[in-house]
Order: sequence, then structure tokens, then C-alpha cells
Amino acid sequence: MNVRIFALIACVATLCTSFPTYAQEPPPEFEIPDVVSPGRRPQPAAASPASVSVLTASDLRRLGIRTVGEAIAFVPETLARAYGGPGGLITPSIRGSSAEQVLVLLDGIPLNGVFAGTVDLSTIPVDDVERIEILRGPFSAIYGSGALGGVISIVTRRRAPPSLAAGGGSLGAFSIAVSGGSEARVSLRHEGAAGDRANSDLRSGAFSLRLGEATGTRSWDLGLLVTAAARGVPGSTAWPTPLARQDDRRIAAVFTVQRTSDVMTDRWRLTAHLDQIGYRDPPWFDDRHDGAAWGAEWQRTVRISDRRVVAIGADATVQRLSSTSVGERAAISGAMYLQDDRALSERLAVSGGLRADWHSVYGVQVNPRIGMVYFARPDLRLRLAVGRTYRGPTFADLYYPFDGFAVGNPGLRPERAWSVDAGLEATLGPGLVVRATTFWSDVRDLIVWVPDAMFVFSPQNVGSADVFGASFEVDGVIAPSWRARAGITWMRATDRATGLDLPNRPRVSGSVALTYLLPAGASVTATALAVGERFADQANTVRLPGYLAAGLVAQVPLRGASALRLSVQNLFDTAYEPVAGYPAPGRTVFVELVLGRARP
Repeated sequence: MNVRIFALIACVATLCTSFPTYAQEPPPEFEIPDVVSPGRRPQPAAASPASVSVLTASDLRRLGIRTVGEAIAFVPETLARAYGGPGGLITPSIRGSSAEQVLVLLDGIPLNGVFAGTVDLSTIPVDDVERIEILRGPFSAIYGSGALGGVISIVTRRRAPPSLAAGGGSLGAFSIAVSGGSEARVSLRHEGAAGDRANSDLRSGAFSLRLGEATGTRSWDLGLLVTAAARGVPGSTAWPTPLARQDDRRIAAVFTVQRTSDVMTDRWRLTAHLDQIGYRDPPWFDDRHDGAAWGAEWQRTVRISDRRVVAIGADATVQRLSSTSVGERAAISGAMYLQDDRALSERLAVSGGLRADWHSVYGVQVNPRIGMVYFARPDLRLRLAVGRTYRGPTFADLYYPFDGFAVGNPGLRPERAWSVDAGLEATLGPGLVVRATTFWSDVRDLIVWVPDAMFVFSPQNVGSADVFGASFEVDGVIAPSWRARAGITWMRATDRATGLDLPNRPRVSGSVALTYLLPAGASVTATALAVGERFADQANTVRLPGYLAAGLVAQVPLRGASALRLSVQNLFDTAYEPVAGYPAPGRTVFVELVLGRARP
């Protein structure tokens, strides 16, 4: 580990010992069902050393959010890279990570594609999302490959009141969604848009199902998501593709059985994720990638005492790919992990984790993690976490065929990193929390596609990178009738060999959402997303200017449990490019009528 890790630990430890003691405080609890992602089990965010933010269903409604891709932009240390307007790809970045380094889960199902390892978050609607947990930092000790930057865990609700929502707006956008059920929740959505550029139209549909039953100490749960989308792919403004089309299909299913006693919980889970991508750009490309991943997991959580909880588990995954580009490929992986959470005193809770992974292509990886939460007083907490994390190469990295432009590299090693983060969290009043966090990662064996002398691109393990940054977040009630969610992040991600910034990593980014609650349940929310200047190339010769995009969301309750929602995005019609060559649309308006859902 780098000396900076030890220096940061020493600084935080010094701060911890400098606070006064407070007698007769209750020990930290671990069983309150607040967040699930830090340890794959319910536990309060206050008792976890993880840096985690939660967007609830009410947050999503206030922000006028329609997809998971739009939602993550309002979380510190997290970016949503949007490739155009409606129908454009949206990929996540956490703490300067690439999209492949973020693990995306839906009710425990890994959604990262088998071919390229990414997830298009624009294809995941939020109609029946209960909450989105964004876990930032080194979590390979719990989740294995893919969580180098962090984890986005999407949790859907099991039941929902019947509702019908229909809306339309700028750029030919429309949507209609039906949802509800007391014993089982079923949802249907259809939407589309004409787009803001030539060949940027979209038609998509989604079906989801959630049902389960609990009897005494046993319970079972079944979840299913089916999505399909057909879209135009206009390409970048520098390299337009006016004839390119893409079809996406996804089936994600999970079946969970749980048995609980006074001191122990056993959980068995089976998952399946089938994804299909078809891309055509005549006369150059006609590719299709059919991926499948089947997983099995067992986890036992044991309450050793009021002050200690231990979780052990094992999982296995089988991946298969049938691709016109890389042919028939398969891989098998397995893992065992352990997490031990305990309160060492009335003010100090610690958490340790260890995971060993085996993969049929790139071998064995062992990743530890340790963290602590120090309760300086009931309303002031300090966090510290250190861990090793990694990401294995994808089938595209390993086997992409020589086609005159690119060729895969079967000799790639996994990317790996040691990471540390430290934070301070304070409760300033009922319903108001502020958080300050600093983080650093030492990333090795980065996988980068680089050209050779003949300008044929190939993925290589090239050098290492430093990622260092800090963030500040405010979330909650700031005054009667006022609620705020705001955050700002400063970050520097550099190539250690050259000292240059890694591309597409802004040094400064932030967001603000300010809600005013009107009488009778109405509300108005003003939003702003800010992204600073960043480089668009490895050589740091092409600069993308920063931008500020404002929005406005108004919600008015109607008779019964219905509501009318008006959302205006890019309120001031700002011209900007989130990604080089992919301009964002100008001002857009969307009006939605929701019948039967509880008031926001």
C-alpha cells in the first residue's frame, strides 16, 4: 500500500481521539433495515463505514426522474455520461471510474453486459423503484469484479397501489405506464421519442413483476424485468452514422428464498440475466451479441451478540456469449466471502471483509477490506475504510477479432487498486444530514485500448493512475416547507507516468435540487447540474468546456390520489456536450398525468 494511505489513516485516527467522550451512549446497531448494499443485508447507513447515498422513490418524483441514468447525476462523486438526448446511451462513473468499473444491481441481479461489461442506465425505468443505493469505494471484498469504482443497487417495491401514468412533450417524447397490485406488483411501460438529431428516434418497452410470500420464519421472492428498445444511433458530430440502428433486449430474473431465526438468517438466491445487442450500420457493421449470465448465491448472517454480526457466503456464475464479433465464449467463476461487523465500544464500530474469487480465464483474486465508524457524539460520526479491489477484462477486451481496426488481447491482467476513503457525517437537526468525504485510489494495470504503428487498436495493461478527491453533501429539511439535496465534488484522476488528466474526468462537478412544499401536497423543485472543464483525449489537447444545466419540476395534486407533473429540462436552453461530439438537447418540456398513485 502507498504511504498516502497510512498518512490519511493517521490523520483520521488523530481526529477521532481528539473528540470528547459522551457517557451512556447506546452501542451502534446493525439490524435496522436502512440500506442493503454495503453488506448485502439490511443495516443502518449510520453504522456502516461505507460511503453510500440513497435516492428514495419520493426523491425521484420530486426531481422529475424517469430513468436510473438521470437519477445518479444527483449523487456526489458520481457522473452520468449521456450520449445525446432521448434514446441516447447513459453510462455511470463513480470516483473517476470507467463504466465497466461500476457494478449495477437490480434486486441483486448483476446487469453488467457479458460482452462489454457496461450497462445503459437509460433503459431502466424508475416507475416502481423503491430506492437507489449508490455505494462508492472499494467493494470487491463483497461483490467481486466490477465494483472497482462502486456499486449502484436498484431496489424495486414488492407492492404498489394501482396507477396509470401518461405523458408527452418536446422532441416527440411520450410515455404510458400501468402499475399496481396488492399481492403481486406488475408494471408495463411504453415510451418513445423522435429525438433531437437525425436518426436519434427511440421506441422502448418494459415489463416488470415482483411477488413473494412470507410465512413464519420462511419467505420467498420472485422478480422479473423484461426490456426492449429500438433506436437510431446518430454517432458523434465528428463521425455521424445516419444509417446506424441498434436493438437492445434484456431479461433479468431473480428468485430468493430466506429462512430466519432469532440469531441467524440463511438466504439462497438464483439469478439470470440475458442481454442481446444488435448493431447495424450498413455497409460496415452488422453485429449481434447474445450474452447470458446465470448465478447462484448462498449467504448466512449470524448475530453473535448484540454487538456483533457475521455474514459468510459463496456464489458462482456461468457466463456465455454468442457473438458475430468474438464467436462462442464461456467463463465460470466462483467466490467465498466473509464480513464481520462489531461494536468494539459504545462509540466505535468496525467492519472487516475478505473475498476470494476464482475465474476460469484470469485466475484467483483475493480482496480484503476494513472500515470503522467512530461516534464522536450521537449526531457526529467519522468513517474510514481501506480495501483492495479489481475488475477483470471482458470478452470484448480479450477476444475482439482483428477487423482492420481493433484486436483483443487474451493476455490481459485484471485492473486492480488499493483505495481509501474517510468521511465526516453530522446530523444538524431533524431530517438534515451533511457529509464530507475524501477518497484516494492507487489503480494499477489499467486496461486501455491503444493504437499500434498501423493504427490498429488493442487493449493493453498500461501503467497506473492516481485518483484523489473530496466531496460535500447536504440532504434533508433546511427550513419549514424547504427541502434540499446538494453536493459538490472535486477530483483529480491522473496518469501516474505522464502526470496528465485521464480523459472525461472533470475536476469539479456538482448538483443542487431545492424543493418548496406548497399547501395541499403541491411542490416545486429547482435543479441544477454543473460539470467543470475536462479533457476529451489522453494527450490533454482537446478541452471540453464546463456547463451548468438547470431544470424545474412542478407537481400538483388532483382529486383523490392523482397528480399532474410538469418537468422542464435545460431550462435556459444551454448548448453543451456531456461527452465530446454528443450535444445535449436544448430546452425540453414533459407533462405527465398520474392517476391513482399516492400524492408526492
